[in-house]
Amino acid sequence: MRELYLRILNFKEKKVNLNWDFGYWGGTISRWKKEGLPVDIDFLGPKRDYLYGEFINGPGLTYPMSSFDPNVLYASGLSRLFDLDPGPSPFRINWWYCPRFDYVVLHEDEEKIEYVDTQGIRCLNYKDQRSMPHWLEYPVKDEKDWEKLKEEKLNLDNLSERYTVECLSAYIEELKNREYPLVLYGSPIGYFGSMRFLIGEPAIYYFYYDKPDLIRTIAEHMTDLWLSLAEEITAKVDFDVCYFFEDMAGKQGSLISPDIFNEYMKPYYKKMIGFAKSKGVKHHIVDSDGFVEDLIPQFKQAGITGMLPFEIRAGNDIERIRKNHPEFQILGGIDKIALQDKNKIDEEITKVKRMIRKGGYIPFVDHAYPPDISYENYQYFRKRLRDVVKPELCTYSM
Repeated sequence: MRELYLRILNFKEKKVNLNWDFGYWGGTISRWKKEGLPVDIDFLGPKRDYLYGEFINGPGLTYPMSSFDPNVLYASGLSRLFDLDPGPSPFRINWWYCPRFDYVVLHEDEEKIEYVDTQGIRCLNYKDQRSMPHWLEYPVKDEKDWEKLKEEKLNLDNLSERYTVECLSAYIEELKNREYPLVLYGSPIGYFGSMRFLIGEPAIYYFYYDKPDLIRTIAEHMTDLWLSLAEEITAKVDFDVCYFFEDMAGKQGSLISPDIFNEYMKPYYKKMIGFAKSKGVKHHIVDSDGFVEDLIPQFKQAGITGMLPFEIRAGNDIERIRKNHPEFQILGGIDKIALQDKNKIDEEITKVKRMIRKGGYIPFVDHAYPPDISYENYQYFRKRLRDVVKPELCTYSM
C-alpha cells in the first residue's frame, strides 16, 4: 500500500486506488450496530466505551495521534470488516507538550462536564460530546504564560520521554519493512492550528495586531523544536510524506487574511518543508476543514503539495480544484451527506471515477460519518467505492 500511495501522489497511478475511510462519529457506530454491524466490533486505543459525538479515526487520517491525543480510537474492526487498506502513520514521537497537562475535572452534573484537558484548555462540554466543547480558557494569555509553558513542556530536556514506543530499536526495524506510508510531523504541527490550542479564539486574532512579536517568538521556538526532533528521527528512518494540521477555514473561507498568512505562517512552513525536502520527502499535505479553495495558492507558495478533506457542504468542488490546480494532491472530497440517498451515492462514485483518472487523488468522505447515515447505505457506498478503487474485484458494470 505504501508503494501505491506514493504512485498516486506522484500522479503515476490513474486506475487503481486506496480503499480508505476518514472517520466516524461514535453515535454513527452505535446506530449501525442496531442495523446489522457486529456488536463486538473492536477498536485500537484505550479499552473504554466510546461517546456519541466522539471522532473515531479511519485509515484516511493519520493514526496514532502520539502528540495530540493518545486517547483517540481507531476503527480497526470496521477496517477489517470492509477490507480497508492501511493508512498513514506518524512516527511515534511527541511533537507537542511533554509532559502533557493533567486531565482535571472541575465540575460536572448529569449532562455537562467542565474540565482542563491534556492541552491545558479549560472546557465545558456535554458528557456525550454531542457538540464541540465551549472553550473557556487557554494556556497562553501573555508573554509570562508563554515563557513558563516553554520552560516546562516545550523543550528538548526530556527527549527520551518524547518517544511513545516501548522499544525504539524494535520500532525502527519494523519501520524499515513497513507497508504503510510513514508521516513526518503530524497533528498539531501547523502555524494557525497550534496557535489556536495555545492562545484560542478570538484572542489569536487580537494577538496578530497587539502582540505580533509574541506570535513570532512562539512560531520561531516551535519551528526550532520541531526541526530538532525531525533531525533526530530522520537520522533513523526514511519518510514518505509530511502532514500539517491547521483547521483554519469555515464555510465562509479562511479565518485569517492572506497578509497574515504570508507574515506569520509562510516563512515557517518554508523552513519545515525545506528541511523535509533535504531528507527526500516530496509530499507535504495540510489538513483543514471549511472552504479551502482560496487558501490553496497561498499554501502552494509555502511548499504544500496537497490537502484534505475538502468538505463539500462548505463549498469546495474537487473537480474545479483539479482544473485550477492540476498538480495539487486532493484527498477526500466525497460528500458524506450524499450517503443519505443511494442515487446521490452513485453520483459521488461517478465523480470519484473521473477524479481517479486525472491522478493525484485519494477518495474518502469529507469528514466523519454522522449518525443520520444508515448502515445499509454505508454498506452500499463501501461496495460501490471498492469496485472503483479495486476494479479487479468489481461486481458492478464499470
